Amino acid sequence: MVRENILGFVTQLPPLLRAQLGESIKTLILADYPEHWPSLLHWVTHNMESQDQIFGALYVLRILSRKYEFKSEEERIPLYQIVEECFPRLLNIFSTLVQIANPPIEVADLIKLICKIFWSSIYLEIPKQLFEPNIFNAWIVLFLNLLERPVPLEGQPSDPDARKAWGWWKVKKWITHILNRLYSRFADMKVHKPESKAFAQMFQKNYAGKILGCHLQLLNAIRTGGYLPDRVINLILQYLTNSLTKNSMYQLMQPQIDIILFEIIFPLMCFNDNDQMLWDEDPHEYVRKGYDIIEDLYSPRTAAMDFVSELVRKRGKGNLQKFIQFIVEIFMRYNEASIEVKPYRQKDGALLAIGTLCDRLKQTDPYKAELERMLVQHVFPEFSSHVGHLRAKAAWVAGQYAHITFSDQDNFRKAMHCVISGLRDPELPVRVDSVFALRSFVEACKGELLDT
Repeated sequence: MVRENILGFVTQLPPLLRAQLGESIKTLILADYPEHWPSLLHWVTHNMESQDQIFGALYVLRILSRKYEFKSEEERIPLYQIVEECFPRLLNIFSTLVQIANPPIEVADLIKLICKIFWSSIYLEIPKQLFEPNIFNAWIVLFLNLLERPVPLEGQPSDPDARKAWGWWKVKKWITHILNRLYSRFADMKVHKPESKAFAQMFQKNYAGKILGCHLQLLNAIRTGGYLPDRVINLILQYLTNSLTKNSMYQLMQPQIDIILFEIIFPLMCFNDNDQMLWDEDPHEYVRKGYDIIEDLYSPRTAAMDFVSELVRKRGKGNLQKFIQFIVEIFMRYNEASIEVKPYRQKDGALLAIGTLCDRLKQTDPYKAELERMLVQHVFPEFSSHVGHLRAKAAWVAGQYAHITFSDQDNFRKAMHCVISGLRDPELPVRVDSVFALRSFVEACKGELLDT
């Protein structure tokens, strides 16, 4: 009786109560479907045909598909029936929604549900129904249509937290998620079963480059002062980073690589207004975010660092030299500028870049011979900077390079003394970065007693 009546309330309840009801439906589905609730799929398909009940049907279908998101191939058999019966209808609904002119926010909520259903259904394995080229193409065309389309200006929140949670930006996020997942599954031909190799070849030939083009177009918005949610930036940069290893994809990226590197990637590595606000208002949260592995998974800055690391590792010829030259120019401009106009935030980004590339620079001529001089000229002075985030970054960079061979041991001692002094800094983030840096110096000492 409960199973028969509970579904009808999905469309009647406000969002907060609906979320609680959804948990109850999830519990029932996990326990009862399909053996003890065979009528559920019929309820979903029937209500997908009713305009008034589409939201409820998609809401339940999302819960249903999620049950199988992480299941093994043997346990996913019920999902294939779900895809067989629901996806043709789902594609029609999706197509209709995408074609609506001036769509209200409720359309974004429906599309977001469709994206989540698709995501759960393809996460581990692509259902065989989607291997049919025309069907797969129909889905991808709709995804790319929405990805390329500017979000509506009307109704977009001005509050940053509300803005990134707004329905149309959530749609962009989920589509980017899906396309990244498809690319990660079909970028490497070696890992495929024989039956899916043809599909992988088709995906790489027909779609991988188009997706890259859409991503670059979206990134161009932040280059020109537009808005993209952090999570969307992070996902796009993951796609670009994964593309660096494939010659065909890198060739598409190469004509724009300088713009990507210097006008998109590097600005993301620099200290920004949000960093400053958090530093001033909640330094504990600033520290937590800086050392939280989970935060790194969603951070545009971490994704930018990963891109730079992979670029110089896989495509280092030419790119490493021009990137280091770019960083050196920032150091020089900083040194030459008067204190009132020094580019403090760019210096922070340049130091982050130098620390990020530590392993590569320690192994590469001519840079490895210049590292000690670089530390003395461009890092040590920031230990006494009046700008807190530069003192913190100096400690972090010094820790990254604590293990190099110093030709002058006085420079090693000076760096370690500065890091120890940072433990008494009035700013919490500086003290925390100094603690982590000190560990590197202690390890570098290798038990030797230094005069301190």
